[in-house]
Amino acid sequence: MSSATLQAQPVQPSHRFGTEAAVRQSEEAPTARPDGATDALQARPSAAPSIRRLAIVIRDDAFDRLLSPLTFAWEMGRKGVEVDILFVLWSVRLLTHEGVRECRMDPRYAHREDWLKQRLQRDGDPLEIHDFLKLLASTGHVRLHGCRLAAMTFDVAEDTLLPEAEGIMDPGVFLQELAARADHCQYF
Repeated sequence: MSSATLQAQPVQPSHRFGTEAAVRQSEEAPTARPDGATDALQARPSAAPSIRRLAIVIRDDAFDRLLSPLTFAWEMGRKGVEVDILFVLWSVRLLTHEGVRECRMDPRYAHREDWLKQRLQRDGDPLEIHDFLKLLASTGHVRLHGCRLAAMTFDVAEDTLLPEAEGIMDPGVFLQELAARADHCQYF
């Protein structure tokens, strides 16, 4: 099946992206280790520190390399964690219609694109990055920011941003006002 035959599906929560059962399973069910025991922090969720704010910096714009940071944002945002994402370098273009249309697989794995998209479709996951960004925005807890310096370099103007984007932000402001206050920071 070619990627052209896989049609973008309306954004709907799947078993991985939204059902209450999936939320309960990820929050309540401790995972067994190879020796059969459960991880102590998973068995006692109250022992793990609570994350209230998460900051993510994304620099890559390859479809397959975006799935991890966007999934982390989804998982935390749907649980009420405040998530701020700064798109730097090439990834700032993903906050525009042109950028999401041009989003492609990493060339090293392009030959596996159909395989990956078949699994995403099977699992009810978004097949297009714009649909994923809409899903993130729908949580009400995930904010998408474009880096001011990257926006200047790649000619991304405020008036070309997707409706899901918060706007263009100075990277220093992101670091000092958002990342510094976050309980956890991730860089992709």
